Order: sequence, then C-alpha cells, then structure tokens
Amino acid sequence: MKSTQSEKRPYKSFFKEGYVTEANYIVELIFKKRFEELSKESCPQKFWNDDSQKGPYRGQVIAASRLLKKYHGSSIIKAIKSPKAKYIFKLQDPKLKPIIESFESTYKETEVIKTEKKETKHMKPFGKSKNRLSDL
Repeated sequence: MKSTQSEKRPYKSFFKEGYVTEANYIVELIFKKRFEELSKESCPQKFWNDDSQKGPYRGQVIAASRLLKKYHGSSIIKAIKSPKAKYIFKLQDPKLKPIIESFESTYKETEVIKTEKKETKHMKPFGKSKNRLSDL
C-alpha cells in the first residue's frame, strides 16, 4: 500500500513506495549506510521483512524513537549524514551522541534567531461598547 505524504509521514522512503515516519527514515539511513559499507551492495527492497534483518530493524526503530524524544529529527538526520559519522552503523553507538548534540545546539540557535525575528501582531480590542450585563 502506497502511503501519501502527511505530517506524520513527511519523508520519502528509500526502500518502498510512499512515505515513512521520522523514526523509520532515520533507520533507513542507518541500514543504507550499513549495507553499502559492509556488504558493498545496495539494500534490498523491504529488507525489514527478511528474517535476518527483522530483529535489528525493530531494535533500531526503538532506538530512533528514544533519540527523537531527546533531540530534533533534523539534527539526528544531519548527524547520520555527516562525515564524522561515516563509520557509525548503529544508533546506540556512543560516538553518535556528541555529533547529534553539536547539530542540536546549532538547530536551537537558529530557532532562537527565528523566534527573535518573528514580529507579533497585536489584536485590536474587541468591542468598545459598555458592558450590557451591568444594566440587568
């Protein structure tokens, strides 16, 4: 079944038609790196249905969900794609957290700058007539 892009599924999948959640996209990035570096071949379509990959895939999805509770998704994705994380093939790798934290700090700085630039619109007062309930 082909899924459409939505707020819950914003990322295009590498290995199936349609879109996936942020956690699944992060895991697909990890498995894509793992297959390309270790086996020197491309990752098969829907590899998570293969018995040898089912357990590791589920474990990585759980790890990705835990990371998403702490960090923003774009920071994790940038960290995985960065050259510093070239030989990191698991989300549980302790070397990955400092890389994510460096991207997270830059993400938070840009968020602060965006919120500072944002102008607030003041609402006009709603109705200047006298209180009708006071006459009762």
